[in-house]
Amino acid sequence: MGKIVAILATLDTKGDEVRFIKDQFAKRGKSVFVVDMGLTGKTQGVHADVNRENILEEAGSSLDKLVSVLHNRSEAIELMVPGIVKIVRKLYDEGKFQGIMAIGGFDGALLAAGAMRALPLGVPKLLLTPVAQGKQTFGTFVGTSDMLIMHSVIDIFGVNEVSRKIFNTAVGAMSGMLDMEVSTQLEGKNVVAMTMYGNTTPAAMMSKKRLEERGYEVVVFHPNGTGGMCMEELIDQGLFNGVFDLTTHELVDWIYNGVHASGPERLEAAGRNGIPQVIVPGCVDFILMGPIDNLAPEFKKRKTYKFNPAVSLVSTTPEEMMHIAEIMAEKVNRAKGALLVLIPLQGFSMYCHKGEALYDPERDAAFISSFKKHLQPHVRVMEVDAHINDPLFAETAVAELVKLM
Repeated sequence: MGKIVAILATLDTKGDEVRFIKDQFAKRGKSVFVVDMGLTGKTQGVHADVNRENILEEAGSSLDKLVSVLHNRSEAIELMVPGIVKIVRKLYDEGKFQGIMAIGGFDGALLAAGAMRALPLGVPKLLLTPVAQGKQTFGTFVGTSDMLIMHSVIDIFGVNEVSRKIFNTAVGAMSGMLDMEVSTQLEGKNVVAMTMYGNTTPAAMMSKKRLEERGYEVVVFHPNGTGGMCMEELIDQGLFNGVFDLTTHELVDWIYNGVHASGPERLEAAGRNGIPQVIVPGCVDFILMGPIDNLAPEFKKRKTYKFNPAVSLVSTTPEEMMHIAEIMAEKVNRAKGALLVLIPLQGFSMYCHKGEALYDPERDAAFISSFKKHLQPHVRVMEVDAHINDPLFAETAVAELVKLM
């Protein structure tokens, strides 16, 4: 049986392009299932397997409602998106397609992205759009998915000398992904999740090696605001047997508007699901901000470190650390299952050694005191007289996590 690609597009403006792409897939032995996301219902000579009426029905709305809000484009898009998400996921579960590709400008990309994000890891996803360029951030589209975004170079309007090359490349990429036949099943056998920053890489490398020696597979997440939330989602999906949350920094940026802010659900999935976990206050001693030369005057007065030209580390104050500790303790207190809070007494990040730019024992002591004060008696706490990147700390963390698992 040939592979089937779902094509998402607004056929009132992208019919010619979809027809060309459909023909290219046919030459490669792939069938196409067309989902029309167009707001007007008009099509340009391409049959839609799913139309706006089907989408609105899934959204619990109606064509009359859509027509009544067409004058407000934003409201019309918001009306369609839930239906697109539901119908695409339903069609995938029914085996109607194995890969998904969307073409469109800003509106088309927004309409399609939510549906693509709703599909499991490993399902080929390709979004072809002029929005995918260096001046546009992609979090709104990609979220925590494994979506591939491809820049269309020109606007998607017509089949011509340039767009043919772009479309053919996109078709080739999607065909190749489909031919790989990547499984979407998550087995969750002897798999440990870990969070790692550049600031905690030495500890993570040592811990990963020791866990692998014990027969565990380690999946490492970069806690950049998205990475930690990806981990939380995969914990909810049952992938992991244990969690080593070495770098809980994202909560700091969430509280104090740093660059790598997570959502409010960070540090909750493992506890909610009763997954054994070791929790470390890794890198909670700084807020990640933009270029050091652009810092606000009040932050320039603090201890800072120029990590690279794009971001700088700004030391948290003792008062902020007490607040961070209280929020983390509240989350930890709600956790079910075996857990350990592991505290490195000689520093929480790479640049907090004595003589380093972020060294501040008073700040760290304020966190430890507040954390222990707000943790409930049933939460086990262990203090290690070592820096977070010392071998002793990594060895202790691994030994304790293996016991919990």
